[in-house]
Amino acid sequence: NNNQLFLQTSPICYYFFQKKHLKQVNRFLSTHFWPGIDMKDCLDFPDYSIVAMFKKLVIGCGFVTPEGYITYILVHPDWQKANIGSLMLYHLIQVVGDRDITLHVYANNNAMVMYQKFGFKPEKYIVGFYNKYLPNNSNQCKNALFLRLRK
Repeated sequence: NNNQLFLQTSPICYYFFQKKHLKQVNRFLSTHFWPGIDMKDCLDFPDYSIVAMFKKLVIGCGFVTPEGYITYILVHPDWQKANIGSLMLYHLIQVVGDRDITLHVYANNNAMVMYQKFGFKPEKYIVGFYNKYLPNNSNQCKNALFLRLRK
């Protein structure tokens, strides 16, 4: 398989979030979540981030606040079978230390399986949570689950 050969010779590299990633990460998140996402403030807390890159292309990123709330974690759909999300989630869990970790996730998100493997438990179902973020014409699920990983 040509793709496997190509992947074997070009590693996926992981970095803390840096200014050189900003434009690409903003576009990546805005394309897959909702318009207008700007991660500039996260440059102040690079230890609480992770960016996965294939060559010079951002293929995943994750961000957690120092208090333990995961604001975003995303892997490009073409790379979702490569365990990138699990590695990024593991990193975010480690940097938070002994604090609980929380996040909101689309109620129909396939990543729920990954979160459950790490021990996250749903605490609340929130109808219309994403209404304020998503455009009115969006087909994306507007309901969320609030998850917590207790430490």
